[in-house]
Amino acid sequence: MKYAHDEGVVTDGMVPVCWPVTYASLGGRHFLSKGMILDVTPAGLHVAGTVPVEIGMRLHLWGDPPAKPEPIDIRATVVWVEGHEFRLDFQSLEVNDRQWLIEFLAEAQTQLLLPQAA
Repeated sequence: MKYAHDEGVVTDGMVPVCWPVTYASLGGRHFLSKGMILDVTPAGLHVAGTVPVEIGMRLHLWGDPPAKPEPIDIRATVVWVEGHEFRLDFQSLEVNDRQWLIEFLAEAQTQLLLPQAA
């Protein structure tokens, strides 16, 4: 599939991607930064960023996934951090963004699980 890594393996509903994203703090420590979404699940995202974050931090993220006609707008909470990589659980996702994500994940999992033609 052209929107997920060809070498990707789906585990626990995670689909590997490589989508640029901008993120900002919704709390007391204000910043604006760029990052890369590394994988998506129905519940959240795995991101590599340029500004360190902390567990419990609430972030606003937006970007343009290649398969989506309009930008995605996400509010999420940091649940895991290792260096500049972090996992987010969705806090708020617009209905059309959630529907698009569900369809994307279903298609990606189907494509990644199909046997490769030799």
